Amino acid sequence: MDNDKKKIFKWRAFISVLTALFFIAMIFTGIILFVTPPGRFANWTGWTLIALTKHQWGGLHICFGLIFAIASAFHVYFNWKPLVNYFRNKVSRAFVWRADWALALVIFVVVFVGTLGDIAPFSTVLAWNESIKHSWETPSQRAPIPHAEFLTLAGVANYIHDVNLDAVVANLNAKGIEATLDDVDVVFGELAEAYNMTPIQLFEIAVGDSGYAGYGYQCADAPGGGEAGGGHGSGSGSGFGRLTLKQYCDQMGLDTIASVEMLEKAGFEATPEMTIRAITETAGAHPSAIRTALEPQNQ
Repeated sequence: MDNDKKKIFKWRAFISVLTALFFIAMIFTGIILFVTPPGRFANWTGWTLIALTKHQWGGLHICFGLIFAIASAFHVYFNWKPLVNYFRNKVSRAFVWRADWALALVIFVVVFVGTLGDIAPFSTVLAWNESIKHSWETPSQRAPIPHAEFLTLAGVANYIHDVNLDAVVANLNAKGIEATLDDVDVVFGELAEAYNMTPIQLFEIAVGDSGYAGYGYQCADAPGGGEAGGGHGSGSGSGFGRLTLKQYCDQMGLDTIASVEMLEKAGFEATPEMTIRAITETAGAHPSAIRTALEPQNQ
C-alpha cells in the first residue's frame, strides 16, 4: 500500500520543478540576449554563441518564457491558499496592508517608471546593454545598410560604387554560385544560406575587386540607388541620407555630441537634428563621407 502511494504522480511537485527549470533557462537565455550584437550585425556576419545564432537564442527565450508562464499559472493555482495568506492578518484572517508585499509592489512600480522614464540606474543598465551589443561590431564587418541581407541582387549592385549587376553576377558565377541577370529579385541573404555562407562572405564575392572596405557603397538616396529591398527604386525609401545625425548615432552606438564635433573638424556644418543628406549637401560631399569622418569613434 505504501509503495502504491509513492508511485502516485505528484502534480504539485512536477509543476514546482518545471517552473524552476524554465525559470533558470529563461535567466540563462536572457543573459545571452543581453550581450548579443544588433540584428543587423548578427545576421550579416552569421554571428553565433555556443553554436547558436541570435535568432535561435531568441526563439529559445520565447519558448522557455511561454512554458514558464504556463507553469507559473499552475504553480499559483496549486499554492493559492499559502499565497492568499500573505495578504491576511494571522489572527483575524482579514485582508490587511502588509509592509512586505507593499514593498514588493513599490519596487515593481519604481523599476517600471524608472525604465520607461530613462532614469538612473535603469538608464545606466540600458546604456551598458547597448555598449556591449555594439562592441561586437567592427568597421570591416559592417553591412552596407542595416539588414542588408534583405537586399536583392539588383539592390546590392545599386548600393555599391563601380559595381553593376553584370559584375555581381559574373563575380558570383566565378566562384561557382549560380546566378543570372534574371535573378535580380533573389534575396541576398537567402542566396547566402543556400550556399552555406554568411551574407558578408557572399557579399565579398559579389563585389569582387571593387575595393569595398566597409564604406565604398552608395546609399538609397544616392543617384542610381534603390530601397533596401527593392533594387531599382528611385531613392524614395528611407535611406541612409534621410536619417538625422542623432538617429544614425543611436543606430551605431556613437556619441552624438562627439560626432558633431568630429564632423565640424572635418569641415561639415552639423547639428543632431540635421539629416545626413543635408549635412553633406552643404559641403558638396557624398553621404558616405559621414561614415568616414566618424570612423575614429569605432576604433
